[in-house]
Amino acid sequence: MVLNKSVFLKKKIVLGITASIAAYKAASICSRLADMGADVVPVMTPNALNFITPITFSSISGNKTIVEQFANEKKIYHISLSHSADIFLIAPASADTISKLSYGICDNLLATSAVSATCPVLIAPAMNESMYLNPIIQKNILRLRKSGKYFFIGPKSGNLACGEKGLGRLEDEDIIIERLGELLNYSSDLKGKKIVITAGGTREFIDTVRYISNRSSGKMGYALAEEAYFRGAEKVILISTVRNLPQPYGVDVKYVEDSSGMKKVLDKYYSTNDVAVMAAAVSDIIPLKKYNFKLKKKNDILSRISFKENENILKYLAKEKKKNQYLVGFAAESGYNSRDVLEKIKDKNIDMIVANDISREDIGMESDYNEVDIVRQDGAVKKLARDKKRIIARGIWDEIVKSLTER
Repeated sequence: MVLNKSVFLKKKIVLGITASIAAYKAASICSRLADMGADVVPVMTPNALNFITPITFSSISGNKTIVEQFANEKKIYHISLSHSADIFLIAPASADTISKLSYGICDNLLATSAVSATCPVLIAPAMNESMYLNPIIQKNILRLRKSGKYFFIGPKSGNLACGEKGLGRLEDEDIIIERLGELLNYSSDLKGKKIVITAGGTREFIDTVRYISNRSSGKMGYALAEEAYFRGAEKVILISTVRNLPQPYGVDVKYVEDSSGMKKVLDKYYSTNDVAVMAAAVSDIIPLKKYNFKLKKKNDILSRISFKENENILKYLAKEKKKNQYLVGFAAESGYNSRDVLEKIKDKNIDMIVANDISREDIGMESDYNEVDIVRQDGAVKKLARDKKRIIARGIWDEIVKSLTER
């Protein structure tokens, strides 16, 4: 393994140590990270004190080892610490801590800091095999993975502290450190980029109470915005028609109702962005006229309602796109093949189309899951198997970043 030590230079790394016999190995990890120029802040659970002294980590790192949840300090540690960190490593991670993170239980400083962290959290489990393979622990690990914020490394098989052999030993520190370096690069691969994303189905009003819309929940657009901020984007603007989803941390949300409102906000921000991802389901048709009162049955509603084809915002943006900008569209289809999708962008100024099959009930609109084909202008196709939308968002950004680096 050839380790790029420079990736750790001046990076702030929170090192979490939990109650495990493998806690002594965390001292070596701390030492190596400090030697490579990282600013390591050790955080221990109260039970970890039964295995190793905090003085050890303070001496190695040069920083105070934090244990107390409610210490009378100038700063609120669990926020100031986790929000200023470049990455968070928990090694070793006990079954107890993993389960607490899975359910958002914050009864100690380490758990509270990890839950409030906005950076990647790398978890290195260490425990008895029967504990690690327990279905509840495995479910909690999967739940954390699917959130998009937590990453896992190990454990490995070998001799366990209890005298048994099995799966549960802390992963080798070389491998942990290598993975940590990968995540440090990953969490900054959109550094300096300005991103604009659209989300949700537009509401095209007929009168003051009626409108035409679609089933788009906006969840895919929100997941894309969360992932973009998570990966170090300088600015993420989310133009959303959806108001019932939690606002993603660090993302500037601009709420709109219809396609004309969405276009107005895009006109304001599009020219200064680096990447635009049009994940919103913009109505293909809009009412020919909007009434500023509620139409009544006696007004002969049907004779008063007519529609016209809506402006294609994606095509509009393609015409306005500058050479250094990257434009991504979405195609929601009832069955498709990648060749048909490629025809949508062939000879057009659109860099990528993300297609998903909305005829399936287990993915797409209103679902927490998706399965997509990513089709690039050059004809390359990447399939992302069914997964949580946050993980699908990660795969989409992987392809966008790859395309940007190839330019």
